[in-house]
Amino acid sequence: MRLLALGTGTCNGAPPGQRLRMPPLFALDVAGDGEPPAWIVFECSEGARWRLTDAGVDAHLVAHVAVSHPHPDHAALPQFAQSRACEAIFGDRPRAPTLSVYLPPLSAATLSSLWAWHQPEDGGRPSTRIGLRVVPTWDGWSAEVMPGVTLRAFAVKHGRTPAVAFRVEARGQVFAYSGDAGPCEGLARAARGADLFVCEAAARIGQDMSATYGHCNPRQAADVARAAGAARLWLTHYSGHDGREEMLDDARASGYAGELRVAIDGDDVVW
Repeated sequence: MRLLALGTGTCNGAPPGQRLRMPPLFALDVAGDGEPPAWIVFECSEGARWRLTDAGVDAHLVAHVAVSHPHPDHAALPQFAQSRACEAIFGDRPRAPTLSVYLPPLSAATLSSLWAWHQPEDGGRPSTRIGLRVVPTWDGWSAEVMPGVTLRAFAVKHGRTPAVAFRVEARGQVFAYSGDAGPCEGLARAARGADLFVCEAAARIGQDMSATYGHCNPRQAADVARAAGAARLWLTHYSGHDGREEMLDDARASGYAGELRVAIDGDDVVW
């Protein structure tokens, strides 16, 4: 597998003097050796189309987008779909493959109202120039989204917002992504035995939001990774108000002994 980190920030930009990190966006290539890239995109925040393109991902060919929850810094789906439709108008490329979007059930059920707001001329339907398949995903949901590639969803705690963590299993390898979540059973199940676990750390060092809004701080993310036996942990979706070395120290204090990184935009790893 190969993972590109294209958005490791939050909805509030970056503190003064720090490099800007974009809202959440990750691209996972699950292709086997010698095969063309096969991408699953996690989250679809603003500018996703252009960030993917800048990273060398042909966004026109992306067929799978997994969105953990509907908060605006994670889900700019009409914009992404419109960019594909416009390519069909102004470009000369073949029709893009059907785009499968995986969402918590309530988000999937109410997505039509968002389309109606953006596209009243089409009666609220997404453009007929693209194929769109909206798939409700909740705790225990799984599907073989490509031959030999299984995507799973786990309900997680994120305030009162229905939210899921995702897990990908392919050729004996496991990738796990928290979305926005505090420590909870669903997060632990998603991360179990993961080769790489990308976990949010939106709460600051020493701040416990697990019983309220549902975010992890660095040590809590590492606690989950340690208990789950995850080999690698990337901390993401952090504000930047704590230093990266301090975040690493806080995570290591949990006793987590795996490979640890505070992710930044542009990180690229193959395993």
